[in-house]
Amino acid sequence: MSIRARALSAASLAGATIALAGAGQADAAASGAATSVVAQAIGRTVTVHRTPTAGNILVVFVNPGRFGEQRVFLVKSRRPGWEQIYLPLRPNGSTGWVEDRNVELALDDYAVNVSLSARKVTVYKDGVLIDSFQAAIGTSATPTPRGHFYIDELLVQPNPGGVYGPYAFGLSAFSDVLFGFGGGPGQIGLHGTNDPAGIGTGVSHGCIRLDNAEITKLAHLLPLGTPVDITR
Repeated sequence: MSIRARALSAASLAGATIALAGAGQADAAASGAATSVVAQAIGRTVTVHRTPTAGNILVVFVNPGRFGEQRVFLVKSRRPGWEQIYLPLRPNGSTGWVEDRNVELALDDYAVNVSLSARKVTVYKDGVLIDSFQAAIGTSATPTPRGHFYIDELLVQPNPGGVYGPYAFGLSAFSDVLFGFGGGPGQIGLHGTNDPAGIGTGVSHGCIRLDNAEITKLAHLLPLGTPVDITR
C-alpha cells in the first residue's frame, strides 16, 4: 500500500454522506461524525468552481500533484452532484466546488488536533484518541496558523537526518506572515526534525515538528485528506 496515498475504505460511505448532508454548510467536523469524507481526483486535472454550477471556474489542479501525489481534498459539505472541498490555497480556509463525476469519494477514520498552547499533536481514529506527541511550533514572530486544515501531501525526505527528518506532511495551511520560505509558498508542514531538543518549544517558522520516530509512525498511518485542526 502506497505511503503517499493510502487507500481509504469506501464501506459505509452512505452513512457518512447522510451525516454531511444533514450538516448543511457546516464543516464536516461540526457534524459530530467520527469519520470524514474525502474526494480523490480520478482524472489528469481537477476543475474547481466558485459555486456548485457549471462555469465560474476558480482553479484547475493537475493530478498527480507536483511531487507525484494523488490529489485528495477534504469535503466540507455536499449537494446533489457536487462536493464542496477545502483547498490548499491562500487565504487559509479557502473552499470550492467539484463535480462528483471528477472525484471518487472515500472515508477517512483519522483526525489530528494540534494544540498550540499544549504544544501537542493528538491523533484520533473513529473519534477515539489513539496517540499523542509533544511538538515544536512556530515562534511568536512566525506563528503556526490556527484553523481547520487537512493533509495535502506526504514527502519522503532524501536525507532522513536533515532538518525535516525522514518524512514531511504538507498541510493545506499557509503561514500568515511568510509568503515564501525555502523556495516554497510558505506552506505549513508537519514533519520530523534534526533538533529534538526543540520539541515542546516555539522555535519553527510556523511548521509543526515531531520526533523522527513519531513522524515515521504517522507517515505510515495517516492518509492524504486527513483533517488537521490547529487550535489555541
